[in-house]
Amino acid sequence: MKNQAPFLDVSSFIAEEVSRLPLETSAPPSSPFLSLYESEEGGGLVDPETEEYVAFLNEFYDEEFHQALSTLVNEAAAIYETSFPHEQEDPQTIAYQAERLLNQHFAPLVAEAETKLEALARELSQRDPNTLTEDEIETIVDRYQPAVELTPNFEEFLGKLWKGVKKVASKAVDLAKKGVSFAAKLGLGPILNKLKAFIKPLLKRVVQTAIDKLPSQLQPIAQKLAEKVPFLNEFEESHNHASSNAATCNACRIQHEFNQQVANVLFARSEVEQDLEVARVLTEHDGDNTYPLAELDRARGQFVENLRRLKEGEDPTPHVENFLPAILPALRIGLKLIGRKRVVGFLANLLGKLIGKFVDPQHAGPLSQAIVDAGLKLLQLETTPEDAAQAAAEAVAATVEETMRRVAAAPDYVLDNQELLEGFALEAFEHAAAANLPPVLPAGTYVKRPDLVEAKKHGGTWVMMPRGRRKRYKKFSRRIPTRLTPHKVLNLDTSEGNSLGEVLEEQLGVEPGEEVEAFVHLYEAIPGTSLSDISRLENNTVGLDNEHGQLHPLTIEAAELLLGEPGLGRETNGGNASDQHTATAGQRFYHVQIPGKRALTVPGRAGRTKKRGPTRVRLILDFPKNEIRIYLFLSEIRAQEVAVKLRQHTHLGMVVARLGHLAERGLRKALTRGFGRLKIIHDAVTPDQWTTAFSRVPSVVPETFLGRLQEWVLKGLTAHLKQHGEEFIKAAEDTADGVTIMITLGNPPGFPQLRQALKGKGFSLTSLKMTGSEPAVNFKITPGYSHE
Repeated sequence: MKNQAPFLDVSSFIAEEVSRLPLETSAPPSSPFLSLYESEEGGGLVDPETEEYVAFLNEFYDEEFHQALSTLVNEAAAIYETSFPHEQEDPQTIAYQAERLLNQHFAPLVAEAETKLEALARELSQRDPNTLTEDEIETIVDRYQPAVELTPNFEEFLGKLWKGVKKVASKAVDLAKKGVSFAAKLGLGPILNKLKAFIKPLLKRVVQTAIDKLPSQLQPIAQKLAEKVPFLNEFEESHNHASSNAATCNACRIQHEFNQQVANVLFARSEVEQDLEVARVLTEHDGDNTYPLAELDRARGQFVENLRRLKEGEDPTPHVENFLPAILPALRIGLKLIGRKRVVGFLANLLGKLIGKFVDPQHAGPLSQAIVDAGLKLLQLETTPEDAAQAAAEAVAATVEETMRRVAAAPDYVLDNQELLEGFALEAFEHAAAANLPPVLPAGTYVKRPDLVEAKKHGGTWVMMPRGRRKRYKKFSRRIPTRLTPHKVLNLDTSEGNSLGEVLEEQLGVEPGEEVEAFVHLYEAIPGTSLSDISRLENNTVGLDNEHGQLHPLTIEAAELLLGEPGLGRETNGGNASDQHTATAGQRFYHVQIPGKRALTVPGRAGRTKKRGPTRVRLILDFPKNEIRIYLFLSEIRAQEVAVKLRQHTHLGMVVARLGHLAERGLRKALTRGFGRLKIIHDAVTPDQWTTAFSRVPSVVPETFLGRLQEWVLKGLTAHLKQHGEEFIKAAEDTADGVTIMITLGNPPGFPQLRQALKGKGFSLTSLKMTGSEPAVNFKITPGYSHE
């Protein structure tokens, strides 16, 4: 806490205790097949069927299905925003109408998927699962193409769905041969018929996500399985890593839920349990649902209107008291405050006093003018006095929201201690005011407290966007000119995990070493923001063009290098910050606009174009198969660079060194940032724990593992390109975008010990050094992007 807050001298809140109301949460559905573990040597976990179930969840999760679901969510959200622009109506009424419209929109997709699954089930029901091979399953499934013309997005989704069906059928065949589950005894036909029932709920979840309808049942995998697979939850608690991915990534949550439903049927112990699972899926979506983001939009609009109508000397506290309850449900971290009415009451009184001087009619004028001067007119064609007054009230509302978000993230010991809470809340308000209010205090205050101003060089302020009641993000009121030099962009990370310099070369066609003049646009997420919202609604910003891959995290380092304003940067929390489809409230992003440059594109499906892919690495740790798979995708520019050097018979060590640098950077990002780059198929790790799994072992282990991976990749690449350089040249000559080098490391030393370590079982650092014998290394080079 600062010694003195410049906004207000506040005395401590009244200390009476109010009984806390426990949060009401619905009991998570458990997996019907699972049984409690039996002990082994005082706590080991030995249920092989459960381990097989968890491993299947990891194997079943698919990056391309995630992309397809994200596309459908974004499509539905765009229809929702366009078709229901009237914010004044009741959120429940709007959401009901929107859900009906979007269900009709997806009806052809549901019908096609159900029809094809039913036909596929009939054919496979005539086949003996004990004799079917994976190749036969793939041939049969591939025959079932859409019978009607569908939109490209629908076709893309169906293609990824059939890929999942192949995995389910192959797993059922595997279980049949092992005699593990009851589902195998039924045959493939009955299994697929039951899965057909999940299609409509799956698309319904897409619709609900698009309109911000958040059912209470949606929980991370580890939480859903905690009752039956306690070690999954114990790992999360013991290492203090809440599963942030599942909490923030919409498409991830949908796929996690769908995958569990499929696994529950596949591993059920009886047909009754299968039928119960189907019935649960069909009925749970009809329970109580809320629209927290729509309610927040409504409450924010009402709060802003009430602030504008305040009379001189009128206390804004009652309006703050009405506004705060709408903020908390939209903040997942804010749920713990709902049961602390004493804390919420104190915050309402505190914030009411703190904002009083900004909303009182005597003082509101200077704030409005300051916002206009900070660049409000740059965001819209006209700035009337009404616009300025509206923006001022919205800035105060944003300050209240951010204060609540910061306080809600405080540890329990702060929330339960009067003095600590008061100090924390005052400091939270100061940070929120610095972010959302332009300089309106006496100049001497900012001399003594420079931390109360974020943008010291460029001016500007953050404004809720778009204009109107339904807000989706904040935008900085000024675009900031900058000169991009090789030094600035060399090691600055982007959303893809590679450097900004590489992005500029590979996706915008900037020459290596070239210095260019650019403009930087800044954005900030609020509750419910997705990056596709920003790219879709910022349709006048050159270079975005619905490409959210052009939005990069505005870290403190990025703000310093690009803008000379480190105070504008925000560090991100959790591995999911690298997921291009989602954003956490408070997270900031930047978009670089270079006059005369647009993203390089290649032909896509159905006559559409798509952005050229950047260099990236995907790492798959497949413990059941005892192998590691690395997919090194080289962008078109990088692939041609390598091909030219191979044609010119450049020293092979130099070629491999360049590839090794790209591989090392990508592998490091996979092990540290995880999402979209790392997949772990393991019997004690679920997909929402991939980014935190290595916290279960000493920190030296991932670094040692990375070093061994780099060694195996470099040695293998050298040997392979020495004998098969023409294979790479041929792939680079293909018209596909870029080249993928797939590297398979079979039986790597120390890998079984690492598998046990991730289970929490005993291990030694010596065994995890992965020394001794060499893995079996195989390469496959293909045109275009491939990941598994």
